[in-house]
Amino acid sequence: MKVAFVIHDFDANFGQGRYGVELARRLAHRCEFVVFSNTFNAPNLPNVRWVRVPAWRFNVVTTVASFIPAAEHAVRRENPDVIHAQGLTCWSADVITGHICNAARSRSLAVTRPTARWFIRLVTPLERAFYRQQRASHLIAISRSLAREIRDEYGWNRHVAVLHHGTNSDQFRPVTSPEERAGLQAHFRLPAHRWLWLFMGEAVKGLRQVIEQLSIFPNAHLLVISRSNFEPYKAQAAAAGVLDRIRFWGYEPHPEKAFRAVDVFVYPSDYDPFGMVGGEAMASGLPVIVGSTIGVAELIRDGENGLLCDPEDSRSITTQLLRLRDEPGLSRQLAIKGRECIMETSWDHNADEVYRIYQAVAHARRKP
Repeated sequence: MKVAFVIHDFDANFGQGRYGVELARRLAHRCEFVVFSNTFNAPNLPNVRWVRVPAWRFNVVTTVASFIPAAEHAVRRENPDVIHAQGLTCWSADVITGHICNAARSRSLAVTRPTARWFIRLVTPLERAFYRQQRASHLIAISRSLAREIRDEYGWNRHVAVLHHGTNSDQFRPVTSPEERAGLQAHFRLPAHRWLWLFMGEAVKGLRQVIEQLSIFPNAHLLVISRSNFEPYKAQAAAAGVLDRIRFWGYEPHPEKAFRAVDVFVYPSDYDPFGMVGGEAMASGLPVIVGSTIGVAELIRDGENGLLCDPEDSRSITTQLLRLRDEPGLSRQLAIKGRECIMETSWDHNADEVYRIYQAVAHARRKP
């Protein structure tokens, strides 16, 4: 069975790319696995063949518009048994993994930039038509909320499998000793004997709300791991008088180190179809505070294995931080139960389920 796996960037350093790499690592020995992408960054990944798809990457709109026809042409030449598209990447898909629903995202607090609003307006009609095309028979949704959004917004009425993202629990593990923690804190130039918070991901997914909390907790310091432009957030922090308590680190190629250097992960995003960083924080033995409407929140039982907050209500975030500060033992309980929960959602399970879908599609296509 030859599988065409179509994705913009096959790269473990990005959320969607990491999904692709983790699946390929487990599926490439079961089938002929061909990746169609614009970029490929997965060294030491055996049994995977790459076909480069050209794209004009001036902005997100030109990337989508140029990638789709080029991917269609490249895939047709290979004549695969199953075509697995990662969202809006290949029109003639058999299986679609939904990573986002832009019609639902348009109502997010995070969509404030004019460029983001224009992109959503342009891409949503195309995305709606994509999910209504007749060839695709299976949708893999990375959360129940995303499955519901694609049904409600785009009219999807065929097979749906909800597969929450797995987590590499060997890479993302708890810190093993005070010496390891101290070494990592020195690496990130964090102060000792302070309450250390971590925000990781796109800044629009809650960084502003986290910075607002620092003035309430004078012993807290914040580490920010993100590719985003920090200038607006530095200005916000300076105006609030907390700039000296934030380490704006930028991109970190080994994010697992950041999780092991801090005390709590705070991610009050109002929209994220899953939020892989939340699962990685839980696997790393951190208590987490995440927005109650994002995908990873479906794995959290508030107060048992994590804490949920309302991103639109700063008092909700404050309340959960106060619980961690004032309730002895709560952080330890959340850390233990959080890792136990994440250990049950593995990439191996995801790969088994995806392979079963491939088999069903290939069998159906062989029928006269």
